[in-house]
Amino acid sequence: MAGGGNTSYKDETRLLVKASGASLANIDESGFVCLEREKLKVISEKTYSQDALSREQEVKADLNAAVLFPKDKRPSVETSMHEIIQFPFVVHTHPTLANGLLCASNSKESVLSIFGNNCLYVPYTDPGYVLFKAVLDALIDFRYVHRHEPNIIFLENHGVFVAGNNTAEIKEIYRRIESEIEKRIEKIPENNPVVNHALQALTEITGQHFSLCLTYSASSLVQQFVGSQEDFSMVNAPFTPDNIVYCKSKYLFINGDGDINLEIENFWAQNGYLPKIIAVKDEGIMAMDENEKSANIALEVFIDMMMVSLVTLCFGGPRYMSEQQIAFIDNWEVENYRRQVSKKQFN
Repeated sequence: MAGGGNTSYKDETRLLVKASGASLANIDESGFVCLEREKLKVISEKTYSQDALSREQEVKADLNAAVLFPKDKRPSVETSMHEIIQFPFVVHTHPTLANGLLCASNSKESVLSIFGNNCLYVPYTDPGYVLFKAVLDALIDFRYVHRHEPNIIFLENHGVFVAGNNTAEIKEIYRRIESEIEKRIEKIPENNPVVNHALQALTEITGQHFSLCLTYSASSLVQQFVGSQEDFSMVNAPFTPDNIVYCKSKYLFINGDGDINLEIENFWAQNGYLPKIIAVKDEGIMAMDENEKSANIALEVFIDMMMVSLVTLCFGGPRYMSEQQIAFIDNWEVENYRRQVSKKQFN
């Protein structure tokens, strides 16, 4: 989704990992960073500051110190997790069905019931060093109890790590994850495109007013969420950090019978930023950003949120990120860096 996630390969001495901000969807060798594993081990052993901002800066310095080449790219913030997983190939993604399970109120019970001792489940933890330590501690416990390395690590309200000895093994594990979840879903939500000329005209007018790019969707899936404010409440808060990175954490719902530009300006005054997602009652949703590619990504990610929301209903209903968790992502330097790099690719 939006090229998000990361991947790595390691041998005894070196680790190749996706650079921060690079898109996994179309990555080539120039999108990777090579690091020295011996220097990466320092992050597992070192004691860092208790202050969150200071700690992330210290960890970033040690991570950059392990970079062999290229020196002008920053390795993925999740590099340390790739280092501690005892398989040569690791792929981390945010699959729709898996996140429908992981963002549900009964996620832990459901995951362990479906996948048993073949997986590790980690409750939601703020990304970065704190998440790395949580995964490290959980891995140590898992190895002690089960006497083997898990191929699958499920991260609550985040995504999935899959590891293996080769890429074919990883593809098969991902196929099995999707298949097992599909068995427990009554019906996969459909997202059939629908042309809406009124909404299309509205995106053009609004884009001209704010000098921004807008795109829209009035698909069959979207229609399930724009009939009323109550319908929209199913996606009116983020499920995962990536939702915030691409769509922000607050979204605008309008009835469509007022001055849309005024409502957008009121949202701006109240929240300090323009809405990236605007839902128009009975019509559809619009995504707004600085360029066409970024607007399309925001729309894609928000539609994925809708899919996730519906899948959660099969596992106890939705569990959104808390205000505290949202604030951490909004203020996190690493995610701000990732936003900037992603936008540079599309300008």
